[in-house]
Amino acid sequence: MIRIAGTEVTRLITRKSAGNGKNGVSAGAKRASAQSPESRIYQRIHTAIAERRLLPGSRLVEDQLADVFDVSRMRIRSVLHSLARDKVVTLQRNRGAVVAYPTVREAKEVFAARRLIEVTLARDVVQAADEAALKRMHAHIKKERQGERSHDRVVELKASHDFHTLLAEIVGNRVIIEFLRELMARSSLITAIYERPDVGSCSHLAHAHLIKFIERRDADGLAAAMLAHLNQIESDLVLFEREETVTDMRAVFADM
Repeated sequence: MIRIAGTEVTRLITRKSAGNGKNGVSAGAKRASAQSPESRIYQRIHTAIAERRLLPGSRLVEDQLADVFDVSRMRIRSVLHSLARDKVVTLQRNRGAVVAYPTVREAKEVFAARRLIEVTLARDVVQAADEAALKRMHAHIKKERQGERSHDRVVELKASHDFHTLLAEIVGNRVIIEFLRELMARSSLITAIYERPDVGSCSHLAHAHLIKFIERRDADGLAAAMLAHLNQIESDLVLFEREETVTDMRAVFADM
């Protein structure tokens, strides 16, 4: 389990790279100005996790976070519960909230489940995809490109994973949709934690390739392309068990 240096919460949460937008203002920061305090705090904690400044297993102490963000513990508790619903944080009895720490085994199981569901779903996607559905897919590709240009990894990951949920929505099976949403939340965290730092952000190209098979009504081709796509994503991960690390919380949020 990762220990937290309580005196260093602020710098870890508030640090943001200067290159994330004009004059150092990120797209996420601009969006946050119109959001509720809870939404802004959620985004900043999520970003710190996605950017690996809050490591898996890091304990998120309500008092420390309330002090960092100058809000009540009740608001922090609400944010932590939202993060827990999205599988980014785990709530533990007698310990509070910690950054979720999917093991290597769990990561492999998530991708195995994705292959089982998404490859099998290919035929249903091809059958269900009408012109309106194809327009939704192409519109989503534009959203992914915007996310990649934002240099906000949280936005990129969400847009990329939402494409896979969109395919399930086109099929319309509500059970599969809910199951995939949970898998996508877990997959997004796994990618944020284990992804190699040299991997480029170009999910829109891979997804545009998948759409071509749907347009051609090629179910077998889509299934094969989806399998290759998921295998490629998993191969971009560095899956090994992490050693215990001490996290400087104030350093994580200092300049965000």
